[in-house]
Amino acid sequence: MRRYQIVLGATAAGLAGVLSYHTVSGGTGVTLQATGNASSAGSSSTSAPAGSSSTTAAPTPTTAGSSGTSANAPSTTTTAPSVRRAQGTEEEYRYGLLELQVTVSSGKITDVQPVVDEATDPRSAEINAQAIPMLRDQALQAQSANIDGVSGASYTSAAFEASLQSALNKLGR
Repeated sequence: MRRYQIVLGATAAGLAGVLSYHTVSGGTGVTLQATGNASSAGSSSTSAPAGSSSTTAAPTPTTAGSSGTSANAPSTTTTAPSVRRAQGTEEEYRYGLLELQVTVSSGKITDVQPVVDEATDPRSAEINAQAIPMLRDQALQAQSANIDGVSGASYTSAAFEASLQSALNKLGR
């Protein structure tokens, strides 16, 4: 008879713990948030907020040799009739910020490079240095954002996938 009270109490405590875990602010929660404002600490780049229309600002073309790290980086750029580039959203994850630039040539993903890779600590930077090339290879092989991720870099993998998908969406893929 007392057993149901223990089960009910434990269930309520567990539910309260889960709900409070997801409401942590300051980028320390596990949910990914697209950042579009420059108010993030240490962030100097700007991008459109998640859910906003890309028609609010006209993209600025860049040359093929441009690194794309300027604050006025374009959201979509064409360099040749069959080569197109787009930058994904800047993804804030538990250990930093990540934004990708995707290059598509003749309908095929030919390159994925980080434009913003700001880790919050040296260990996270070390993990990213190993994980991002693996994630890039997975994206090139899959030809989509449907990638497996890298074990030990779950947060980086999720941010990589989200930024990659937003860039592909801008390219109409």
